[in-house]
Amino acid sequence: MDESIDRVLGFDVRPPAFEHEKFVFDEVDVRNPALEARLTGVDTIVHLAFVMDPIRDETEMRDINVNGSQNVFRCAGAAGVKQIVYTSSATAYGAHPDNDVPLTEDSPLRANLDFSYPAHKLEVEYVVKEFRDEYPDVMVTVFRPVIVFGPHVDNTWSHFIEQPVLLGVRGYHPPFQFVHEDDVGRALAFAVGNKLDGTYNLAPEGWLSYEEIKQIVGRRSAELAEPAAFTLADRLWSMGLAEAPAGMLHYVMHPWVVSVDKLKAAGFVCERSSGETLREVVERSREYVRIGTSRFKKGDLARGAAAGAGLLGAAVGLAVLRRRRSLAGT
Repeated sequence: MDESIDRVLGFDVRPPAFEHEKFVFDEVDVRNPALEARLTGVDTIVHLAFVMDPIRDETEMRDINVNGSQNVFRCAGAAGVKQIVYTSSATAYGAHPDNDVPLTEDSPLRANLDFSYPAHKLEVEYVVKEFRDEYPDVMVTVFRPVIVFGPHVDNTWSHFIEQPVLLGVRGYHPPFQFVHEDDVGRALAFAVGNKLDGTYNLAPEGWLSYEEIKQIVGRRSAELAEPAAFTLADRLWSMGLAEAPAGMLHYVMHPWVVSVDKLKAAGFVCERSSGETLREVVERSREYVRIGTSRFKKGDLARGAAAGAGLLGAAVGLAVLRRRRSLAGT
Protein backbone atom coordinates (compact mmCIF):
# COMPACT_ATOMS: atom_id res chain seq x y z
CA MET A 1 0.00 0.00 0.00
CA ASP A 2 1.08 3.59 -0.68
CA GLU A 3 3.23 4.82 2.24
CA SER A 4 1.64 8.27 2.01
CA ILE A 5 -1.70 6.79 3.10
CA ASP A 6 -2.09 6.50 6.87
CA ARG A 7 -5.24 4.38 6.87
CA VAL A 8 -8.17 3.31 4.73
CA LEU A 9 -11.70 3.24 6.11
CA GLY A 10 -14.12 0.84 4.44
CA PHE A 11 -17.89 1.20 4.72
CA ASP A 12 -20.36 -1.45 3.58
CA VAL A 13 -23.32 -3.48 4.82
CA ARG A 14 -21.16 -6.62 5.06
CA PRO A 15 -17.46 -7.20 5.88
CA PRO A 16 -15.01 -7.59 2.99
CA ALA A 17 -13.09 -10.80 2.33
CA PHE A 18 -9.66 -9.24 2.97
CA GLU A 19 -7.70 -7.69 5.82
CA HIS A 20 -4.82 -5.20 5.98
CA GLU A 21 -3.06 -3.50 8.85
CA LYS A 22 -4.06 -0.08 7.49
CA PHE A 23 -7.62 -1.06 6.69
CA VAL A 24 -10.45 -0.38 9.16
CA PHE A 25 -13.93 -1.66 8.35
CA ASP A 26 -17.17 -0.16 9.63
CA GLU A 27 -20.56 -1.70 8.87
CA VAL A 28 -22.57 1.32 7.69
CA ASP A 29 -25.26 1.69 5.02
CA VAL A 30 -24.51 4.47 2.52
CA ARG A 31 -27.95 5.91 3.32
CA ASN A 32 -27.15 6.36 7.01
CA PRO A 33 -26.68 10.05 8.04
CA ALA A 34 -24.27 8.81 10.74
CA LEU A 35 -21.73 8.48 7.94
CA GLU A 36 -20.91 12.19 8.40
CA ALA A 37 -19.36 11.65 11.84
CA ARG A 38 -17.27 8.77 10.53
CA LEU A 39 -15.80 10.94 7.77
CA THR A 40 -14.32 13.54 10.11
CA GLY A 41 -10.61 13.80 9.36
CA VAL A 42 -10.87 11.88 6.08
CA ASP A 43 -9.05 13.50 3.15
CA THR A 44 -10.46 11.51 0.23
CA ILE A 45 -13.53 9.39 -0.45
CA VAL A 46 -13.71 6.80 -3.23
CA HIS A 47 -17.43 6.18 -3.70
CA LEU A 48 -18.12 2.81 -5.35
CA ALA A 49 -21.26 1.63 -3.56
CA PHE A 50 -23.97 0.93 -6.13
CA VAL A 51 -26.44 -1.83 -6.99
CA MET A 52 -25.58 -2.71 -10.58
CA ASP A 53 -27.66 -5.78 -11.36
CA PRO A 54 -31.35 -4.76 -11.46
CA ILE A 55 -33.49 -6.05 -8.60
CA ARG A 56 -37.25 -6.54 -8.46
CA ASP A 57 -37.74 -3.77 -5.91
CA GLU A 58 -37.04 -0.73 -8.10
CA THR A 59 -37.81 1.64 -5.21
CA GLU A 60 -35.23 0.00 -2.98
CA MET A 61 -32.64 -0.06 -5.76
CA ARG A 62 -33.09 3.66 -6.44
CA ASP A 63 -33.00 4.44 -2.73
CA ILE A 64 -29.60 2.75 -2.39
CA ASN A 65 -28.14 4.10 -5.61
CA VAL A 66 -29.44 7.65 -5.79
CA ASN A 67 -30.37 8.57 -2.23
CA GLY A 68 -27.37 6.65 -0.89
CA SER A 69 -25.00 8.54 -3.20
CA GLN A 70 -26.64 11.83 -2.29
CA ASN A 71 -26.07 11.02 1.39
CA VAL A 72 -22.39 10.18 0.76
CA PHE A 73 -21.80 13.49 -1.00
CA ARG A 74 -23.73 15.48 1.61
CA CYS A 75 -21.87 13.84 4.50
CA ALA A 76 -18.53 14.33 2.76
CA GLY A 77 -19.16 18.03 2.23
CA ALA A 78 -20.29 18.55 5.82
CA ALA A 79 -17.31 16.60 7.21
CA GLY A 80 -14.77 18.66 5.27
CA VAL A 81 -13.54 15.96 2.89
CA LYS A 82 -11.15 17.46 0.34
CA GLN A 83 -11.55 15.07 -2.61
CA ILE A 84 -14.25 12.68 -3.83
CA VAL A 85 -13.64 10.07 -6.52
CA TYR A 86 -16.88 8.65 -7.89
CA THR A 87 -17.42 5.95 -10.50
CA SER A 88 -20.34 6.83 -12.72
CA SER A 89 -20.76 4.85 -15.95
CA ALA A 90 -20.52 5.27 -19.71
CA THR A 91 -24.07 3.90 -19.79
CA ALA A 92 -25.16 7.37 -18.60
CA TYR A 93 -24.59 8.58 -22.17
CA GLY A 94 -27.33 6.24 -23.28
CA ALA A 95 -27.30 3.87 -26.23
CA HIS A 96 -28.80 5.62 -29.27
CA PRO A 97 -28.47 5.27 -33.05
CA ASP A 98 -27.31 8.90 -33.38
CA ASN A 99 -24.59 8.69 -30.71
CA ASP A 100 -21.17 10.08 -31.52
CA VAL A 101 -18.60 7.35 -32.20
CA PRO A 102 -16.76 7.75 -29.96
CA LEU A 103 -18.54 9.70 -27.23
CA THR A 104 -16.54 12.38 -25.41
CA GLU A 105 -16.99 13.84 -21.96
CA ASP A 106 -18.88 16.72 -23.60
CA SER A 107 -21.43 14.43 -25.27
CA PRO A 108 -24.95 14.77 -23.81
CA LEU A 109 -26.05 12.36 -21.10
CA ARG A 110 -29.10 10.52 -22.44
CA ALA A 111 -29.33 7.34 -20.38
CA ASN A 112 -32.09 4.94 -21.45
CA LEU A 113 -34.56 5.36 -18.62
CA ASP A 114 -36.20 1.92 -19.06
CA PHE A 115 -32.97 0.35 -17.74
CA SER A 116 -32.61 1.17 -14.04
CA TYR A 117 -28.81 1.05 -13.71
CA PRO A 118 -27.96 3.80 -16.26
CA ALA A 119 -31.05 5.77 -15.19
CA HIS A 120 -29.71 5.88 -11.63
CA LYS A 121 -26.20 6.74 -12.81
CA LEU A 122 -27.69 9.69 -14.70
CA GLU A 123 -29.52 10.90 -11.60
CA VAL A 124 -26.32 10.77 -9.56
CA GLU A 125 -24.53 12.81 -12.24
CA TYR A 126 -27.02 15.59 -11.42
CA VAL A 127 -26.32 15.07 -7.70
CA VAL A 128 -22.62 15.59 -8.48
CA LYS A 129 -23.38 18.77 -10.40
CA GLU A 130 -25.36 20.18 -7.48
CA PHE A 131 -22.61 19.18 -5.06
CA ARG A 132 -19.97 20.97 -7.15
CA ASP A 133 -22.06 24.14 -7.04
CA GLU A 134 -22.53 23.90 -3.27
CA TYR A 135 -18.93 22.87 -2.44
CA PRO A 136 -16.71 24.43 -5.13
CA ASP A 137 -13.55 23.90 -3.05
CA VAL A 138 -13.95 20.11 -2.94
CA MET A 139 -12.11 18.31 -5.74
CA VAL A 140 -14.42 15.85 -7.51
CA THR A 141 -13.27 13.17 -9.93
CA VAL A 142 -15.96 11.38 -11.93
CA PHE A 143 -15.03 8.32 -13.99
CA ARG A 144 -17.37 6.95 -16.65
CA PRO A 145 -16.09 3.40 -17.22
CA VAL A 146 -17.37 1.14 -19.98
CA ILE A 147 -18.21 -2.53 -19.21
CA VAL A 148 -15.90 -3.62 -16.39
CA PHE A 149 -14.59 -7.17 -16.75
CA GLY A 150 -12.01 -9.27 -14.95
CA PRO A 151 -11.51 -12.42 -12.86
CA HIS A 152 -13.59 -11.10 -9.93
CA VAL A 153 -16.44 -9.56 -11.90
CA ASP A 154 -19.77 -11.34 -11.50
CA ASN A 155 -22.65 -9.37 -12.97
CA THR A 156 -25.28 -9.27 -15.70
CA TRP A 157 -22.75 -8.49 -18.44
CA SER A 158 -20.41 -11.33 -17.50
CA HIS A 159 -23.38 -13.70 -17.21
CA PHE A 160 -24.52 -12.77 -20.70
CA ILE A 161 -21.50 -14.40 -22.35
CA GLU A 162 -22.18 -17.66 -20.49
CA GLN A 163 -25.54 -18.16 -22.19
CA PRO A 164 -25.61 -21.29 -24.39
CA VAL A 165 -26.96 -19.17 -27.24
CA LEU A 166 -26.05 -15.51 -27.51
CA LEU A 167 -29.23 -13.70 -28.46
CA GLY A 168 -28.88 -10.50 -30.46
CA VAL A 169 -31.20 -8.07 -32.21
CA ARG A 170 -31.34 -8.42 -35.97
CA GLY A 171 -29.75 -5.58 -37.87
CA TYR A 172 -27.86 -4.14 -34.89
CA HIS A 173 -24.15 -4.90 -34.50
CA PRO A 174 -22.56 -2.16 -32.37
CA PRO A 175 -18.94 -2.08 -31.21
CA PHE A 176 -18.06 -2.63 -27.53
CA GLN A 177 -15.34 -1.76 -25.05
CA PHE A 178 -14.27 -3.69 -21.96
CA VAL A 179 -12.08 -2.22 -19.21
CA HIS A 180 -10.19 -4.56 -16.90
CA GLU A 181 -10.96 -4.36 -13.18
CA ASP A 182 -7.22 -3.90 -12.48
CA ASP A 183 -7.15 -0.86 -14.76
CA VAL A 184 -10.16 0.57 -12.91
CA GLY A 185 -8.27 0.13 -9.65
CA ARG A 186 -5.20 1.79 -11.14
CA ALA A 187 -7.30 4.69 -12.40
CA LEU A 188 -8.82 5.24 -8.96
CA ALA A 189 -5.37 5.27 -7.36
CA PHE A 190 -4.12 7.62 -10.09
CA ALA A 191 -6.97 10.03 -9.40
CA VAL A 192 -6.22 10.08 -5.68
CA GLY A 193 -2.45 10.32 -6.03
CA ASN A 194 -2.50 12.98 -8.73
CA LYS A 195 -5.43 15.04 -7.39
CA LEU A 196 -7.29 14.52 -10.66
CA ASP A 197 -10.27 16.83 -11.00
CA GLY A 198 -13.14 16.68 -13.49
CA THR A 199 -14.97 14.01 -15.50
CA TYR A 200 -13.15 11.32 -17.48
CA ASN A 201 -14.17 8.39 -19.66
CA LEU A 202 -12.44 5.18 -18.58
CA ALA A 203 -11.73 2.55 -21.21
CA PRO A 204 -8.88 1.07 -23.24
CA GLU A 205 -8.10 2.78 -26.53
CA GLY A 206 -10.17 1.51 -29.44
CA TRP A 207 -13.00 -1.03 -29.39
CA LEU A 208 -14.10 -4.44 -30.63
CA SER A 209 -16.47 -5.02 -33.52
CA TYR A 210 -19.49 -7.29 -33.15
CA GLU A 211 -17.80 -9.96 -35.29
CA GLU A 212 -14.62 -9.83 -33.19
CA ILE A 213 -16.66 -10.33 -30.03
CA LYS A 214 -18.54 -13.30 -31.50
CA GLN A 215 -15.24 -14.89 -32.48
CA ILE A 216 -13.72 -14.40 -29.01
CA VAL A 217 -16.79 -15.64 -27.12
CA GLY A 218 -17.10 -18.66 -29.41
CA ARG A 219 -20.70 -19.59 -28.63
CA ARG A 220 -23.65 -20.06 -30.93
CA SER A 221 -25.63 -16.93 -31.67
CA ALA A 222 -29.14 -16.14 -32.86
CA GLU A 223 -30.78 -12.87 -33.77
CA LEU A 224 -34.39 -11.83 -33.26
CA ALA A 225 -36.34 -9.05 -34.88
CA GLU A 226 -36.48 -5.99 -32.61
CA PRO A 227 -40.16 -6.32 -31.53
CA ALA A 228 -39.75 -10.02 -30.73
CA ALA A 229 -36.52 -9.38 -28.83
CA PHE A 230 -38.15 -6.77 -26.58
CA THR A 231 -41.24 -8.94 -26.06
CA LEU A 232 -39.14 -11.95 -25.10
CA ALA A 233 -36.85 -9.93 -22.80
CA ASP A 234 -39.82 -8.34 -21.08
CA ARG A 235 -41.54 -11.69 -20.58
CA LEU A 236 -38.40 -13.39 -19.23
CA TRP A 237 -37.83 -10.50 -16.80
CA SER A 238 -41.42 -10.63 -15.55
CA MET A 239 -41.10 -14.40 -15.05
CA GLY A 240 -37.86 -14.07 -13.09
CA LEU A 241 -35.87 -15.85 -15.81
CA ALA A 242 -33.75 -12.85 -16.84
CA GLU A 243 -31.29 -10.72 -14.89
CA ALA A 244 -32.20 -7.40 -16.50
CA PRO A 245 -35.29 -5.74 -17.97
CA ALA A 246 -35.83 -5.29 -21.68
CA GLY A 247 -34.29 -1.81 -21.53
CA MET A 248 -30.85 -3.40 -21.45
CA LEU A 249 -31.35 -4.34 -25.11
CA HIS A 250 -30.67 -0.73 -26.13
CA TYR A 251 -27.09 -1.29 -24.99
CA VAL A 252 -26.62 -4.27 -27.31
CA MET A 253 -28.27 -2.49 -30.23
CA HIS A 254 -26.69 0.96 -30.39
CA PRO A 255 -23.14 2.26 -29.96
CA TRP A 256 -21.90 3.80 -26.73
CA VAL A 257 -18.13 3.49 -27.08
CA VAL A 258 -16.09 6.34 -25.62
CA SER A 259 -13.02 8.42 -26.35
CA VAL A 260 -10.21 8.27 -23.78
CA ASP A 261 -8.21 11.22 -25.14
CA LYS A 262 -8.91 13.38 -22.07
CA LEU A 263 -7.73 10.75 -19.58
CA LYS A 264 -4.72 9.94 -21.74
CA ALA A 265 -3.78 13.62 -21.80
CA ALA A 266 -3.98 13.61 -17.98
CA GLY A 267 -1.37 10.85 -17.92
CA PHE A 268 -3.32 7.62 -17.53
CA VAL A 269 -3.63 4.77 -20.06
CA CYS A 270 -5.20 1.35 -19.50
CA GLU A 271 -2.74 -1.55 -19.66
CA ARG A 272 -5.19 -4.16 -20.97
CA SER A 273 -7.00 -3.92 -24.30
CA SER A 274 -10.70 -4.69 -24.71
CA GLY A 275 -9.79 -7.92 -26.47
CA GLU A 276 -7.41 -9.08 -23.73
CA THR A 277 -9.97 -8.27 -21.05
CA LEU A 278 -12.80 -10.09 -22.82
CA ARG A 279 -10.64 -13.15 -23.52
CA GLU A 280 -9.76 -13.43 -19.82
CA VAL A 281 -13.42 -13.50 -18.79
CA VAL A 282 -14.36 -15.90 -21.60
CA GLU A 283 -11.58 -18.28 -20.55
CA ARG A 284 -12.76 -18.16 -16.93
CA SER A 285 -16.35 -18.86 -18.04
CA ARG A 286 -15.59 -21.56 -20.58
CA GLU A 287 -16.57 -24.48 -18.32
CA TYR A 288 -19.93 -22.97 -17.38
CA VAL A 289 -23.28 -22.46 -19.04
CA ARG A 290 -25.94 -20.13 -17.68
CA ILE A 291 -29.65 -20.77 -18.16
CA GLY A 292 -31.78 -17.85 -17.11
CA THR A 293 -30.50 -16.94 -13.63
CA SER A 294 -28.90 -20.35 -12.93
CA ARG A 295 -25.32 -21.42 -13.63
CA PHE A 296 -24.28 -24.99 -14.47
CA LYS A 297 -21.05 -26.81 -15.06
CA LYS A 298 -20.74 -28.04 -18.60
CA GLY A 299 -20.87 -31.54 -17.15
CA ASP A 300 -24.60 -30.87 -16.96
CA LEU A 301 -24.55 -30.03 -20.66
CA ALA A 302 -27.64 -32.07 -21.53
CA ARG A 303 -29.72 -30.20 -18.99
CA GLY A 304 -28.29 -26.87 -20.06
CA ALA A 305 -28.75 -27.58 -23.73
CA ALA A 306 -32.35 -28.58 -23.20
CA ALA A 307 -33.10 -25.41 -21.28
CA GLY A 308 -31.22 -23.34 -23.81
CA ALA A 309 -33.18 -24.89 -26.62
CA GLY A 310 -36.35 -24.08 -24.69
CA LEU A 311 -35.45 -20.41 -24.41
CA LEU A 312 -34.46 -20.24 -28.05
CA GLY A 313 -37.66 -22.02 -29.00
CA ALA A 314 -39.66 -19.47 -27.02
CA ALA A 315 -37.83 -16.68 -28.82
CA VAL A 316 -38.52 -18.15 -32.24
CA GLY A 317 -42.14 -18.81 -31.29
CA LEU A 318 -42.63 -15.20 -30.27
CA ALA A 319 -41.01 -14.02 -33.48
CA VAL A 320 -43.28 -16.21 -35.61
CA LEU A 321 -46.37 -15.18 -33.66
CA ARG A 322 -45.59 -11.48 -34.06
CA ARG A 323 -44.93 -11.97 -37.78
CA ARG A 324 -48.31 -13.71 -38.22
CA ARG A 325 -50.07 -10.91 -36.40
CA SER A 326 -48.32 -8.37 -38.58
CA LEU A 327 -49.37 -10.18 -41.76
CA ALA A 328 -52.94 -10.37 -40.45
CA GLY A 329 -52.99 -6.64 -39.80
CA THR A 330 -53.61 -6.98 -36.04
